[in-house]
Amino acid sequence: LQRKSSKAKEKKQKRLEERAAMDAVCAKVDAANKLEDPLEAFPVFKRYDRNGLSVSIECTRVSRLDRATVDWAFELTKTNMQTLYEQSEWGWKDREKREELTDDRAWYLLARDDGSGPVAFSHFRFDVECGDEVLY
Repeated sequence: LQRKSSKAKEKKQKRLEERAAMDAVCAKVDAANKLEDPLEAFPVFKRYDRNGLSVSIECTRVSRLDRATVDWAFELTKTNMQTLYEQSEWGWKDREKREELTDDRAWYLLARDDGSGPVAFSHFRFDVECGDEVLY
């Protein structure tokens, strides 16, 4: 009986350690998602002036983007990626891609020209995958 009790204690301890590790991972992701501007600590990256290209760079949540910018990002994604998706097992579905791009967890790194029109973007999320914090 003593042996079984020891194994049960070991299993319980392991579960507690795994839960604590997952809580720490989730806390990091939550902290990243609570940032107003992940670029705030890196002002040198908010402007790019090289090789005749001059853009301002911003990092923002999808909820703060105007509809025209979201539509522009979707259309650019569709133009560049639809054929590749159609050639893959995933296929292309406008509705699903738009939902992904406008998910509440979505962030955008946007480059805008001096006329403030968008010229490039990266869409990403701070997330947890298989117990690890990831930038997806």
